[in-house]
Amino acid sequence: MLVIQGGGRTKGNTAQLVDSFVKGSQSKGHSVEVISLTKNEVKGCLGCKACRYEKPCVQKDAFNDIVPKIKSADCIVFASPLYFWTVSSKSKAFIERFYCIVENDPNPPLGRYEKYPIKDCALLMTSADNFFWTFN
Repeated sequence: MLVIQGGGRTKGNTAQLVDSFVKGSQSKGHSVEVISLTKNEVKGCLGCKACRYEKPCVQKDAFNDIVPKIKSADCIVFASPLYFWTVSSKSKAFIERFYCIVENDPNPPLGRYEKYPIKDCALLMTSADNFFWTFN
């Protein structure tokens, strides 16, 4: 499993939730790697489309080193605090960059020409309140 930790505080609520998740997963025999987006800068997609012409992403940041880990992971877990009713900006930037790992689809459904790696995913989110509607 690959856990992408999008919280900004290294010992904050999201980090604590990730630690618990990792301990529980490892106790069941799973291999887990955590990548902190605080320690590994990932910029948002520029929309330059270099990747659409089979060129590497023009941005020189940590995402390029994470791509092989994404491709080899059986499950990707996104962990983020809830900021303004959505995932953190670090998490958004990371998700945007999935644009550059698209593959050509020789049998496109509905006219689409691309496909993304199919992965099991999970979302871990934390919040500073406990209102019943917070995560709705």
